[in-house]
Amino acid sequence: MKSTIIKCATALLVLAGATSCSNDMNYTDVNTSPVSLFYEPMNGKAVKLVASNSASLLFEWEASHAEDGAAPQYEVAFYKGEDTNNPIYKVLSDNMGTKPMATIPHKTLAKVCAAAGIAGGETGALKWGVIAYAGVNPSKTPADKLNTLNLTRFEGFSEIPTSLYFAGAGTETGGDDLSDAMSLTAIDAEIYEAFAELKAGQKIYFSADKEGLTTFAIKGTKLVEGDEGDGVTESGVYRITLDFGAASASLRKVEKLIFFHCDSADRDNNFEYQYAGNGVYETEATYKLHETGWSWDPFESRYKFRMTYGDGTETEWGSENGKEKPAVMDPSLGDFFIYESTALDDWSRNYKIFGADLDSPYVGKPCKWSVYFNSTYGHYTHFYETL
Repeated sequence: MKSTIIKCATALLVLAGATSCSNDMNYTDVNTSPVSLFYEPMNGKAVKLVASNSASLLFEWEASHAEDGAAPQYEVAFYKGEDTNNPIYKVLSDNMGTKPMATIPHKTLAKVCAAAGIAGGETGALKWGVIAYAGVNPSKTPADKLNTLNLTRFEGFSEIPTSLYFAGAGTETGGDDLSDAMSLTAIDAEIYEAFAELKAGQKIYFSADKEGLTTFAIKGTKLVEGDEGDGVTESGVYRITLDFGAASASLRKVEKLIFFHCDSADRDNNFEYQYAGNGVYETEATYKLHETGWSWDPFESRYKFRMTYGDGTETEWGSENGKEKPAVMDPSLGDFFIYESTALDDWSRNYKIFGADLDSPYVGKPCKWSVYFNSTYGHYTHFYETL
């Protein structure tokens, strides 16, 4: 009997709790006090945005109060011009909307600028306030209490593509079919690059996808949205560099790439590569081992690469640490990776021929020599193999 009473009492408590929860969940008309006092940024502050993932601006305000004592949630609301009823952009405050502050990245503020029609590099004034709510009834900052913020938008793009392809009649694939388009290599988080043959007077453009939904083009030294831009005036192989952080672009004609023997007494071993397509340079040559006569190192085989641009300037491609002597023949290993330097000299940042002695299969025999300016091996690299 006692057990039965206890069970009935427990059931009643559970039912009462369930009813209470249901009532709480249906209670949605809690009002909150409007936010009218702001600490940061100060009214009228001017901020020049930068294209950096670490750059942010702190927004802070006096906490709102809900009628039932609950902690409100917040959104920072931005308004354009005199329309203070319809936010053009909203950002949840810190800690999933529970903090009376918001750390907003500059790149997000650049999106706010875009929504307000502020172009890259231009300055515009916005109004901002806070929307507080504890139920379904939002409480907005009164129009006469909104703060003004002057933002200068950086010229770069807020959204950086995770992949990039290029097409057009002026490219190697020679058309708009992106399914066959060459891809560009991501040099870092904001820069893409490609080495490719371009045709004079023909269209080239870039796409973030294989459907051509998001496209970019080059106009002068600027990277712009859309697929209408400049091509090249002279056919040839070009180094294409697109910087989305700065909205800049460059097309540099590559005149030649040579295998550069470090020892000035053995420059007869230098040979020129030919462009083979898709960012790859190749040639067939026989490397003749240079005998130094030194007892401690009888053979000299140090080398790197020299690239000459159409304007006559040169750049050097060599190893990261210098004197890279690979243990195995594998272009995906760091020992074969190539790194650029504009400081031209004879001996730094060099490599040594794999197994460089008289018995090496790559010495005194015809070989195929390749340099990869693409992402085939995850990094620009080079390779050689016997014929």
